[in-house]
Amino acid sequence: MLGGHDAVFVKPQTGELILTSQENSIVLHPLWLRERALNSDTLDPITKQRKYEHSLFQSDLKVLEAKISDKSKLDIYFSDSFEGHFNLDQIKNEIGWLKDVESPPVLESWTASINLKRINWECLKDPSNLKHMLHNFLKYGFCVMENTPTEKASLLKLAGKFGYVRHTHWGKLFNVEIKRMPTDTAYTDDALSSHTDNPYREPVPGIQFLHCLENNVSGGLSTLVDGVAIIKQLELEMPEHSKILENVNVRFRYEGPSAILENWGSIIERNHNNIINRIRLSNRLDYVPALDKKTLDYFYAGRKRLNELSNHPTYQIQFPFKKGTLLMMDNYRLLHGRTKYNGAEGVRHLQGCYTDHDGVTSLYRMLSKGSKVTSVPTEL
Repeated sequence: MLGGHDAVFVKPQTGELILTSQENSIVLHPLWLRERALNSDTLDPITKQRKYEHSLFQSDLKVLEAKISDKSKLDIYFSDSFEGHFNLDQIKNEIGWLKDVESPPVLESWTASINLKRINWECLKDPSNLKHMLHNFLKYGFCVMENTPTEKASLLKLAGKFGYVRHTHWGKLFNVEIKRMPTDTAYTDDALSSHTDNPYREPVPGIQFLHCLENNVSGGLSTLVDGVAIIKQLELEMPEHSKILENVNVRFRYEGPSAILENWGSIIERNHNNIINRIRLSNRLDYVPALDKKTLDYFYAGRKRLNELSNHPTYQIQFPFKKGTLLMMDNYRLLHGRTKYNGAEGVRHLQGCYTDHDGVTSLYRMLSKGSKVTSVPTEL
């Protein structure tokens, strides 16, 4: 049956549905279609959750007839006597024929030549500005905001705009400042080489926030590096070494007075689409297994080069924190660090916290649909 430039046909031998357009054609399984029916007795209109158990469907279910009633409505008659109603645009969107307006942007790797733009926090009250900011965050992996409130613990409300704050053994917030008996190198005025945070946790925190409450010392520049960019460079220079860093799982361990944490993972990780989606690089915390000499030769040489690239001026941007600066970064993708500073000169006090990725992607999807959004509840 025809509908505009789209048409549907039934394969009588298998009961599958053939959907065609001017440019495309696809064969759709009857059960795949049955699960996507929009009938009010099969799909809750509010929760969008199914009202049935799909295991009760006939395994030999077939499409008997199908018709497009207008440009976006599709009616299908199944062999179990069910008449299903469908949104054709939703189906075309799911199979990739239409652009998904909710989908996050494709990530774009960058080097030190990137134009570092700072955003005024007040501008994010406008939903269109907030969506634009989230678009760039998802594309590049970080955002620098200025003129935020600087009361202690105000970060909980700031980060709460983007998701629920993770509670760790440090609490919901941690203070990055010089401490008399530091339990981490971050609590000194030493330089910090490029690294990702907390690879020893399960799950690893997805997004990190660093909020400057006070800074009147020289030095202490914040550094950022795009992990995707340096992995791509490593693949060009040392493809076999890069593959070892992808295939060998490493033990990451933290041991402190209040927690002993351990997790395993590869330094380079790809998702189901074979796209780089994570880097774990923390040279103070990783322990590679006792493998054969060739594997370890490649591992150590590859890790060394990756560290060199992460601290190279071609890939690393540096910028100062000032009172009210808020850095938001993707901890699966971005490496961060700082230059050395002189703690005797004054005070450099940051507060930090973590959230997960789903808060940001959910907010972006809701804004893309035009939904009204609010900050998540936060306990101060």
